[in-house]
Amino acid sequence: MKMSDVRLQMANVRRREAATGNVTLSVGPQGRSRRVPPGFATRFFDSSDSLRMTALCLCFLLAAPALGADMKVTKSAGTAKVSVIRRVDLDYHLLTKSAPLEFTVSGPTWLRVYTRAWLPSGSKGSQPYRLSLWQEDVERPVELATELSSSSYGPGRQPVGAWRSFFVEVPSGSNTYRLVVNDAPAGTVGVRFKFEGPRPWQPVVLSGLEVVRVAEGSDTSNWYRVARGEPARLALSGPARFRVRARLDYDPSMLGAQNFVLSARADDKLVASENLRVSQSGTALYLGSGGQVPSSQAQLRFRLGAGEQDIMLALNGTLAKSAVIRVEKLAEEKYE
Repeated sequence: MKMSDVRLQMANVRRREAATGNVTLSVGPQGRSRRVPPGFATRFFDSSDSLRMTALCLCFLLAAPALGADMKVTKSAGTAKVSVIRRVDLDYHLLTKSAPLEFTVSGPTWLRVYTRAWLPSGSKGSQPYRLSLWQEDVERPVELATELSSSSYGPGRQPVGAWRSFFVEVPSGSNTYRLVVNDAPAGTVGVRFKFEGPRPWQPVVLSGLEVVRVAEGSDTSNWYRVARGEPARLALSGPARFRVRARLDYDPSMLGAQNFVLSARADDKLVASENLRVSQSGTALYLGSGGQVPSSQAQLRFRLGAGEQDIMLALNGTLAKSAVIRVEKLAEEKYE
């Protein structure tokens, strides 16, 4: 099956058809079709490590963050159309243990890999699956989990999972890859691609806490002080993922690495807790704060469901009298 070489340029808004190997994207309720060339990319962002690839179908939306991203699919086993009810039909590469997807892509750029696991009839609950991305002899594993989609299905009403995705950072030059299925509920996973980088975490403004300015290099940012043994009330709204970045306040009596416990509770129920360890920072400093020095950073992460919740954040298990925190939010995406 002959595939084509595609050049994507941000400055060129129009979409060009490749001579061969294009896939079809049906758009809108009338099912109007556009021809979209295939594509893919390379290094993981916030994911695991593994390698090997399988294929059967691909479609990606053009939104390349870098100019001149080239891609060439060199081996594919076919295509399958996934219908998203009330929206669109999308072509996917179907990955299996015996059918790897092989491709080359030039960077630098980011690629987002959207996946859907084919599921057995009657599937319930969480459905884990494992992929591997290979670049030459380097393997990067990807472990994902999904549940039966109530709004999407494959050919012949094949049950599929809600989509899950991961990011790949493509380095400069031409890069060759394979993607493979190591384990999946029904042995098959559909994949499509989009040139898109990770979304940035958004800082959360915390009311009622002392604001501390922290400088590190050329950057300055607002942090908030919390006292040891005095839980701070945080009004947070979901659904979203949250990360609490924390720095202990080092005073002259504190030497070496320090341990501390950071915990989050909602309605007296423990949401998350971590035993953390930091050292005095050699690059960060407090602006206008005499005598105290910030530590290196440590993080506490957790998820919250829909609605606003009061989270009690507590600092314990440390000689430090206080710490500064910075809360950041990543809104949940809608999985279909």
